[in-house]
Amino acid sequence: MKKLLATTAVAMIAFTGAASAQSVLERVLGQIDNATNLAQVNGTFANIAENIGGSEAVTVYVSDLDGSVISSEQYGAMEDEIAADYNAAVAAAGDEPQRSDYADDTAGQTAYDDDVSARNTAIGDADTQRTTDEDDLAAAYASDVVQIGGLAGINGSISNIVDGIDNATQQAVASSDVSAVQYDMPTLDFGDMATTALGAVNTGDITLGVNSAVDEAKTSTTQAVSSVMSQLGGSADTGAIVLNIASNMTGINGSISNAMVEVNGAIGNLSTTALGAVNTGTIVSGVDSAVQGIVGMSGANIASN
Repeated sequence: MKKLLATTAVAMIAFTGAASAQSVLERVLGQIDNATNLAQVNGTFANIAENIGGSEAVTVYVSDLDGSVISSEQYGAMEDEIAADYNAAVAAAGDEPQRSDYADDTAGQTAYDDDVSARNTAIGDADTQRTTDEDDLAAAYASDVVQIGGLAGINGSISNIVDGIDNATQQAVASSDVSAVQYDMPTLDFGDMATTALGAVNTGDITLGVNSAVDEAKTSTTQAVSSVMSQLGGSADTGAIVLNIASNMTGINGSISNAMVEVNGAIGNLSTTALGAVNTGTIVSGVDSAVQGIVGMSGANIASN
C-alpha cells in the first residue's frame, strides 16, 4: 500500500470550475466598471447567443494528506490495483493440493499437510494485506460531491448496436451434443445517417446611428447654423458598448457510432456536424463626422470630420 499511495500522490486532477452564473454581457459590464480610463457608457447594444449548459453532481476524492483531488475513475483504478495484487498473491499460492498426488505413506501425508498449510498461510496473508490496503485507501481519501458546470452538454449523437446471436443460439453452439448448427445470419441495411449539434448560433445584426445636435440663430437677413453629428461610440464623450457574440461553454457531441456483431449489412452515407459557437452577425456603424456651418446669403458651409 505504501507504493500505491506514493504512486497516486502525484495523480492529481484539476476539475473545471462550475460555469459562471453571469452571462457574457454581465461579465463585460463588470470589466468596464473596473476600468478607470473609460468614458461613461451611454449606450449598450447586445446581440448574444449563449449556451452555458447545466451542472452535474460528480463524486471526487480529496486527499487527507495534501488536499489533492482525484476523480472517481482514479479512485476506482487504485481499488482495482489492490484487487489485482490480491489475485496475484492467490495465484502465486497455487492450486489446492490434492492428496492423491502424494505418496501413500507417512512422508507423503506430511508433505501434503505442509503444502496445504503453506497455501492457506499465503492466502490468509493475501486476505490480510488486501484488507489493510483497502482500509489505508479509505483513510487516505474522503469522498465528496461537487457540482461541475457544462457537463450536461448537447448530445446530437447517433448510436446503433446490433448483435445477431441470441442466447438460445449461443447455448446451441456451445452444447457438446450438437454436431452441426445451421444459423442464418440476418442482413440489416442502414440508410443514410446525419446529425447536427449546435451550441450557440448568432446571425443577428446591429446597426448604429448617430447623435446629432443643431443650434440655429437667425435674423431677417442672416442665418447661423451649428450642427454636430457624433457616431455612437465614435468619440471619448459618446461611449458605447456593442456586442455581437456567440458563446458556448459546454460539450458538443455530434458523433455517429455503429457496432454490428454477427450481422451482415451495409451502412449508407454518414454525415455529422458539431458546432460549438457560430457568429455570422454584423455590426454596422453610422456616420462618423461632425459638421459645423454658417449659412448666409452666400450659402457658405464649413464641414469638419
